[in-house]
Amino acid sequence: MENALNDIKTWLGKNQGIFAFEEEGSELVLMEIATAKFLTLNENNIAALEEKKNSELIGQTYIIILFEQGSQLVLSQQGFAFAPDFSNTGPIPVPSQVFCLQDIYHFLNNLQVVMEDENRRKEALEITMLLIALLDGARQVGIEMGKEEQQVDTMLKKIEAG
Repeated sequence: MENALNDIKTWLGKNQGIFAFEEEGSELVLMEIATAKFLTLNENNIAALEEKKNSELIGQTYIIILFEQGSQLVLSQQGFAFAPDFSNTGPIPVPSQVFCLQDIYHFLNNLQVVMEDENRRKEALEITMLLIALLDGARQVGIEMGKEEQQVDTMLKKIEAG
């Protein structure tokens, strides 16, 4: 999509402190400052782009990026946001349609607490399934989540052994 990267850079300029970025030809490399996670946006892979007003944060906007392959990424005050991907979990109930990276870290911490109580095994499995869907969703939009996937895998093995 022509001018998509210019529109994204304009939004980034108005919303400083969330992302750092660097241009590399027809690509824009974004780093979410809070998590130090990187994502490369290629103008040729963007099908559509829309800036919307945030109904919860007056005066703030967010950008929805629709990729050619069909996935969506949101650039917001919370950083990168994306939908869970249920291809490896099947449908599961989720508290929201869109999550950010901070949500993944919140659920990882919550899982560690829940795993300390043997009577909460079912809850630990539910959180693990949600984390798998969130990690798959992040990976689908191009965010590398290898370290976090290893953490979930390690905790899942402990749950299964329990």
